[in-house]
Amino acid sequence: MNSTKAKFLSALLILIMIPSLSFSAEQQELAADYVARIQSEISSDISKLKASAETELEGMKLDSADIARRIQEISELTAKSSDDMAAWGYTPEQRELHSRILSELAIAYSAYGALVQAPSTQASASDDISSLGNTASPDINTSDALRQEIMKVSRGLDVQVFYLQSKIGKLRLDLAEAATLQKQLKEAQEGGEALGLPRTHVLDLESARINAALSRLQVRAQKAVFDRNVQTIQRLRRRLSDMDGKLSFSQELLDSNLEKLQTRLKELTDEMNAARKALDSSNSSLIRARAALTSADTTAVTNASATYMARSARVSYWEYMVSMLNDEIALVREAQDIWRSRYKLFHDQATGEEIWKIRDDAAEKIQELQRQLDSVRSMESSIIREINTTQALSEQEGLSSTAKQSVIQAVEVQRKIITDIFNRYESMIPNAVFLWQRLSDEANNSLSAVRIAEKVSSFSYETVMGFLNTELWQGEGYSVTVSKLVIAVVVLLSSFFLSSWGSNMIKRRIMKRAKASITAANAIQRITFYILWIAFALIALNIVDIPLTAFAFMGGAMAVGIGFGMQNIFNNLISGFIVIFSRPFKVNDIVEVAGTQGVVEDIGSRSTTIRTWDGLDVVLPNRYFLENSVTNWTGTDLKKREVLKVSVSYDADTREVERILLDVVNGHSQVLKNPSPFVIFKNFGDDGLEFEIYYWFELRKGSGAKISSDMRHHISAVFKREGIGIPYPQRDIHIIPPQSEAPVESDESGNA
Repeated sequence: MNSTKAKFLSALLILIMIPSLSFSAEQQELAADYVARIQSEISSDISKLKASAETELEGMKLDSADIARRIQEISELTAKSSDDMAAWGYTPEQRELHSRILSELAIAYSAYGALVQAPSTQASASDDISSLGNTASPDINTSDALRQEIMKVSRGLDVQVFYLQSKIGKLRLDLAEAATLQKQLKEAQEGGEALGLPRTHVLDLESARINAALSRLQVRAQKAVFDRNVQTIQRLRRRLSDMDGKLSFSQELLDSNLEKLQTRLKELTDEMNAARKALDSSNSSLIRARAALTSADTTAVTNASATYMARSARVSYWEYMVSMLNDEIALVREAQDIWRSRYKLFHDQATGEEIWKIRDDAAEKIQELQRQLDSVRSMESSIIREINTTQALSEQEGLSSTAKQSVIQAVEVQRKIITDIFNRYESMIPNAVFLWQRLSDEANNSLSAVRIAEKVSSFSYETVMGFLNTELWQGEGYSVTVSKLVIAVVVLLSSFFLSSWGSNMIKRRIMKRAKASITAANAIQRITFYILWIAFALIALNIVDIPLTAFAFMGGAMAVGIGFGMQNIFNNLISGFIVIFSRPFKVNDIVEVAGTQGVVEDIGSRSTTIRTWDGLDVVLPNRYFLENSVTNWTGTDLKKREVLKVSVSYDADTREVERILLDVVNGHSQVLKNPSPFVIFKNFGDDGLEFEIYYWFELRKGSGAKISSDMRHHISAVFKREGIGIPYPQRDIHIIPPQSEAPVESDESGNA
């Protein structure tokens, strides 16, 4: 089914692209055949399920009267199920299961009955197309209408394809479930074994069977709708094909289209003036609301802040409206220019230069409109997030009725931004893309060989040939012209790709047959590339009769360049080969060099790429690995030791703490058992007793930071449960009270 789904999506892509591209008759037939083949394959998938469905549903009464009678019986069973289950001695869990199956059974029968009784109202997406393309002399407007109708029907196929696939899958699941339940019931009956809940099991089997019948009916109905829509597209395309060579585009039709656009332009201008007045008024109201705000309004939703929120949403609405109207006015004016250009192309009034410009401008404008549509959808997503946020504010408790009403008004205005503006963009931009695409297609059709020749006719044949035969330099027995040099460059560029292809093929063979490592294979691939490229370069020079002596004058300049400007390049190149052959590390090793740590992604001839733990690719010149210390974490062993420090309060039992820490570290799935982890009572710290946990883990399977984080979470939980405290930094300050001064004694002479 996966391959069928992929084919369906491919067919859908073709159907959507058909209206906007100009296909040849052969290509159109190929697309039609492909869609027909997809229809055949999906029909085959359905027919494969048909036999299983008929076997499984054999004996089920599925007429309208039978369905109504069974629904009534299920209703009666549900009404007395409580008493029945009490008599059967069902547990609460068994009661819940039995009630749920009865409810699902009633829903399934009701859905099946409604689908059987309802008429086939699901018509194809475009039944009313009889008037399209039936005129004796169809004009270009009729052709555009047919193409737009094809686009409309094609877009409808998207939902239908996925719905049909989901229903086919649901039918498979229902049939498989019914078969399993029936097998269990049969085995229990033949073996004399009693099922746990026989009554519930029978109802469950009936539910699976009616669900299978419902899914089968839904698949049939949706397949019919899908087939009708495909037939509609094919019928519309045939009408479009019948119009080839019969379309008319009169001056009156052009004037009529331009007049309609001019009327629309006037309507948009009036709408723009009204929108600007509303924006000015909304801005004035917002200024008054901002002036009424106080500092308290910034921390809670009050009447004033809610009013400001509602008026701010109103300002945003009119700002979006003014911007959208500006865009639509611009698109209408562009549409007028498009119709004038289409008229010139239709009547062969455009020169070759004009046609080239029209085509290039159309391609550029289509890309610009696609980017604008992506931007609009991004803004729409942002508005939806704002709506959710504002909606949450309106549901807060404690809001006054005035504040709540203002917040609800803000939500409604934000929703109007989507319905009035972004939905309008969703229609406006695709219509503009359609017009530009039609102009581009018609320009491509007008670019005949004569007009292409007209584009290059500004250069005469003699001028071009004279330029190509211009002699750049000459020597003994040879001369180098522009044409020879161009051919040599083309051959050299081709040799570059041929060398790359040849060296990669040799690399694959070496890795497949010789079982060489990726590092060695890369080294051989690069050496082979340079050898092949030099050989092809010599062949290219020989083809255009340019001897190597023609480049002798460049030898001195190249020597100076290598000696000064290219010394780093050659340094890194030589360092790269040393790294490749000495193999201090290999691809996928975890290394650390010059402050950069990560996984080696690629070892090149000039540089090595390391993927850091942040997901960044760091390109380091190879000389760094010879000039700096390189730590290879996985060179001989993938194990790494980590240390986790823990501090507990002084009143904790140290042996108990040690036991708990060992239990935690041994219980982690990514901590290695060999070498076994251990705990060290490290020190009597300033704030608590300090312990250190030593453990090992494999670098390929885990992260030291993640493992440490997991164990910290576990240790914190265990310590809380065991009543072991984790100390905070603390200091004891002792204050010594001042002592009173003793009287000073003096001798007879008065000396102290």
